[in-house]
Amino acid sequence: MKKINLSYLKSLSLNLSSLKSIQLPFNLQRREKIAVTAAGVALAIFLVFQLALFPIIDRRDRLHKRIQTQTAAMAEMQALKAEYEALTRFSRDMQQQLKKRPETFTLFSFMDRLAGQSGLKQNIAYMKPSNSNLKNSPYSLSMVEIKMNALTMLQLTTFLHGIEDPSKMVWVKRLSISKDDKQEGLINSVVQVETLQQ
Repeated sequence: MKKINLSYLKSLSLNLSSLKSIQLPFNLQRREKIAVTAAGVALAIFLVFQLALFPIIDRRDRLHKRIQTQTAAMAEMQALKAEYEALTRFSRDMQQQLKKRPETFTLFSFMDRLAGQSGLKQNIAYMKPSNSNLKNSPYSLSMVEIKMNALTMLQLTTFLHGIEDPSKMVWVKRLSISKDDKQEGLINSVVQVETLQQ
């Protein structure tokens, strides 16, 4: 059995007795008590704000911003969906119109026939056909550029009206008009016409 060191115990008892002799300032004046209480309340309020209220407000703000971002993304998705549906409908309508068109239809022959019906064959300086394949599509883009000289404005508008036939799916891509140098009151025109071809 170990022997207890008596000198160690005596020094320990002296240390404890010296701790008892330390006096804490509990006898505060009224002003000091108010100041200490106010400081304690201020510290408590600060801790409540810092540890409870500010994190809740920050979290609420983050959630609000996230909701705004998600709402904007949703609105953009709705707009894209509407645009996609409109394009799909347009594409479906276009395919149906193209199926109704005769299989032997070519843009060049259509323009040539229209010029004949409009009485403009003698005004044609040239007709240039061209074709380009469309990427990822079963269709190709057919184009005819036609230059006509010495026209009246009425002849040109009648010709353009004949081109824009919805059943044929033909449209004017570009049109340029200039004065005819040889005959006053007449015009020259270059018309680019396009259609989809199977």
